[in-house]
Amino acid sequence: MANQGDLFLSFSSDFLSRDCAEKINLTPDIVTKFANYSVDAYINDVKDNGLSTVWDQICEYVIQYGENDNILRIDRFGELYEIGLAIQDKIQKKNSGQYYTPDDVAEVMGRWFAECVGDNVCDVACGTGKLILTYLDLIGKEEALKLINYGKIYLYDFDFTALKICKTAIIVKYSIKDKNLIHDVYCDFLNDEIKLPQNAKVISNPPYASVNKIKNSWNFTDVLMDTKELYSCFMEKIFNQSISSVVITPFSFISGNKFYSLRREMCKIGTGFIVSFDNVPGNIFCGRKQGIFNTNTANSVRAAITVMTKSEQIKGFNVSPLIRFKNEERRELLLNDVLSDLLPSERQIVNNKNRMFEKVERRLLPVFEKWKGESLYTLKDFISENNDDFLLDIPNTCRYFTTAAHHKLKRTGSIVLHIKEKKIFNFIYCFINSSFAYWWWRVYDGGIIYPKMLLLNLPLPLNMLTVENNIFFENCCEQMIAEEKKYITTKMNAGEPQENIKFPETYRNHINKVILSALGFEQSADILCKIHANSFKESI
Repeated sequence: MANQGDLFLSFSSDFLSRDCAEKINLTPDIVTKFANYSVDAYINDVKDNGLSTVWDQICEYVIQYGENDNILRIDRFGELYEIGLAIQDKIQKKNSGQYYTPDDVAEVMGRWFAECVGDNVCDVACGTGKLILTYLDLIGKEEALKLINYGKIYLYDFDFTALKICKTAIIVKYSIKDKNLIHDVYCDFLNDEIKLPQNAKVISNPPYASVNKIKNSWNFTDVLMDTKELYSCFMEKIFNQSISSVVITPFSFISGNKFYSLRREMCKIGTGFIVSFDNVPGNIFCGRKQGIFNTNTANSVRAAITVMTKSEQIKGFNVSPLIRFKNEERRELLLNDVLSDLLPSERQIVNNKNRMFEKVERRLLPVFEKWKGESLYTLKDFISENNDDFLLDIPNTCRYFTTAAHHKLKRTGSIVLHIKEKKIFNFIYCFINSSFAYWWWRVYDGGIIYPKMLLLNLPLPLNMLTVENNIFFENCCEQMIAEEKKYITTKMNAGEPQENIKFPETYRNHINKVILSALGFEQSADILCKIHANSFKESI
């Protein structure tokens, strides 16, 4: 994916008519150099001559002489280009919001794309061509040549060099003589004059960067004005102008407040499904040996793949739970059938009453609907201005669980609440230390921080509790408070100690069992334990 962050905002022209396949003169010395090329030679070449010049020469070389046995192979172009970008301007590249699609993710997207309807095949923000090349591989050479020879391939990008690499790769791989058969559009995709062809199907990995300046040439939609994010604006335009699409983006649009207008627009346009991925312990945009992004595997983008079909009759989206996996599980997880099996059958439609997509496990949907639908209270109903007798200190980072303490923890990030009365305090203390508060966060967020307003909107099934339930929560609360300091854990963050409490799972499981029973579900608490799993195998 080659993308358009703050980089493209500095250009005065929105799109240019440069020829990505213009012929470059190759001297005998250049030909000899490329015949024996190496990564070290490439790095020195970029330093001495600049990235665009080197790639102009490489593209012309492979068009005239074909791939060779060293590094000048189409399957290495993306990696080589990324190395060159790191040499030329790592910071500028990172600010442009580029996250390159790994091979296994590209294959999953390509297989879903092969099922999409549409005659004209478009790769928006195509970069060096990972997605379009993977798709053409999947459909086979005969079908790929039909698309190319009928002029059905469209490539869009604002990175001229990456666009040229993508077009060159297709030309060389399929021995195309007429370079004009492939439509390469060097442009600012958000410019209102840029239109997708009729009957288009789109595959895309759009840029992930904030919009710091809105251009007059853009369409001033609610999505643009609300989100100020490039990826959401790309999604909106793609969904509106194509008849089907497969797009990988950050997952924040699923339930983030500022993305409501995008969700609403999606549900007006048609139907599809969304598969979302956590980034702990493994992540979809995995680091690469020579890559310059996501080398910190604990802090990379949480991603979602959205498959959309325009429809007048069917509306709404099937949304997967937030998928957590270990790196060694990628091979068994990233299969289309496996991912499709995680989708609930119910389509969600976003409107004024239901403003967010919910990431709920299919087997837990009845529990979630009963809990959310029949609870008459939320946490904010019982907040006091200042009552230290019933204080709750809740760490606002909750990678695998949530906890509540009755005393102030030594940490920089927490939500401190004061509860009005003891009976309610007993239940809320236990409820936050159960799976339910954590589950609520996973359904509607799942990022890094637990937003305070999300916590305050936590449904409390107090109206469903029995006298026996209240006695249990009173006793359980007293016992856990008495043992809080016994289970304190401390981690250092930027030189500062960060305390948390890690109660034994037996407490959480016992609380879960009582709450499930109060909701009318007489089943093992193990069904909720899977919410906390740190691997795909454990969560299914």
